[in-house]
Amino acid sequence: MPADTAAHDMLNRTIAVIETDGEEGVRVVDIAKHVGVAVTTLFHLFGNRDSLIMAAQIERYVRGQASMIEEFDVDTAIARTKEDFRAVVIRMVRSETAPINSAIRQSRQGVFGSAENGWIEPTLDTLATAYWILGLINSRVFIEAGSPQLDRRAWDDLTLKSILRVLFVD
Repeated sequence: MPADTAAHDMLNRTIAVIETDGEEGVRVVDIAKHVGVAVTTLFHLFGNRDSLIMAAQIERYVRGQASMIEEFDVDTAIARTKEDFRAVVIRMVRSETAPINSAIRQSRQGVFGSAENGWIEPTLDTLATAYWILGLINSRVFIEAGSPQLDRRAWDDLTLKSILRVLFVD
């Protein structure tokens, strides 16, 4: 089996294990056996267990990004009005701040913005705005790790209100 195929298969298997059992469930011997390679091959390609897990987490992140961007691109492409685009933004923020997406938020960044259609405030730098929005969304990681007394729904609502205010000068 070519090294790049073996590495790809090992990453896929490691991702599957992480998603079902967490990082603590990753066993190098089991990954190598599942892929059909020697443990020495795994060590040759990744160095050690921690490097394998890190590579798998990066791959999960990249895949999550691609999925989010693809979904956003499709939704944005079918938006015909500012109101349609606004609805896309609201769905995206609500989805991104949903408690179920906590694990995804911890390893995600992305690109956002559509200045060329004139739907958002034209004086905004699109890339800076994208990173600001993602910073708001990703900051929920700190909220989730913080005080249980904090009203997370209020945080989510404030995040959405802030984004809409900046993008649409609402």
